[in-house]
Amino acid sequence: MKITKLDTKSCSVKAIVKSYSDLVALQYILESGDELTAYSRRKVVVGKSQEIKTIKIGILIEKVKLTETSLDITGRITYSSDENVPLHKYHTIQIKRGIGFTLKKGRFLNFQIKLLRQAAESSPTVFICVYEEGAAFFYVMSNYRIKRKMEFSKAVSGKRFKNESRKDFFTKLSALLLEEYKKRYSAFIVAGKAMDNEDLRNNYLKDKNITYEVVSYADTGLRELLSKNRINEVLNNARLSIQRQLINEYLSGISRNDKQYAYGKEEINLALIERVPQQALLSKEYVLNNREILEKLDSLGCEVVLFDENDESLSQLNSFGGILVKFTSI
Repeated sequence: MKITKLDTKSCSVKAIVKSYSDLVALQYILESGDELTAYSRRKVVVGKSQEIKTIKIGILIEKVKLTETSLDITGRITYSSDENVPLHKYHTIQIKRGIGFTLKKGRFLNFQIKLLRQAAESSPTVFICVYEEGAAFFYVMSNYRIKRKMEFSKAVSGKRFKNESRKDFFTKLSALLLEEYKKRYSAFIVAGKAMDNEDLRNNYLKDKNITYEVVSYADTGLRELLSKNRINEVLNNARLSIQRQLINEYLSGISRNDKQYAYGKEEINLALIERVPQQALLSKEYVLNNREILEKLDSLGCEVVLFDENDESLSQLNSFGGILVKFTSI
């Protein structure tokens, strides 16, 4: 997310959405009663004619819904750059990648400010290699921009390539990939033909956390990945891995009756009287429907970890009521 203005005193922010993960974060920040202003499509009626126009609209938020491609915010119109749009009517603003907005809140919670700053300061860094027999291109995505880092090619010919030249090419390619792998990217993507990917995975890059994708050719491989939105999907899977690690830690603590971990409304409230909460795992539904406990945890400096990737780890968290809290040791 590109933030052009963040004023915590006046509780306002002006920003541009850069990725789907920004929309995921925003669903926990935009709340009923907040004021949102953005450019949006609206039917405008002038006399007996009407047309769909893009205008600047401000609404008082009543409802926020995350979809697969956008964050849909519904509320009554409080401002319009077109005088033919009546105020106080309902309108839905769709926030998508590339859309800018201005938000005015009554109050920011600490974890909401943290979400905004993380989205602005911690853009993912992704390594991408697209290759075919004889050629490879390396790219790095940072700050949501993709730049070619280097390319590697090896002249090949006829049957010889199927023997020594093929082995030489994959030996050189894997050595370069291993050097990049040491740099700890947010995600590491290698894309080539299915058979070649298996060769790399099984014979050259064993036991490495690499995502393999199938593309037709090296020179068009990046375009294929972007058209299928695979880069964002890979980043979502990386976040899912962290989510699974955390739930396993908490479940392990609960199973051995470690009092540092608490669940259930009564047990958590009792623990809050005597101890300081360090970290809380919260499901999306819990966050959106339990403002009181969220404010209490927030005021005590507790780190809030949101579970919003749908898999078994989220189901496990929901089986405990959508909240698990880790406290300081007794």
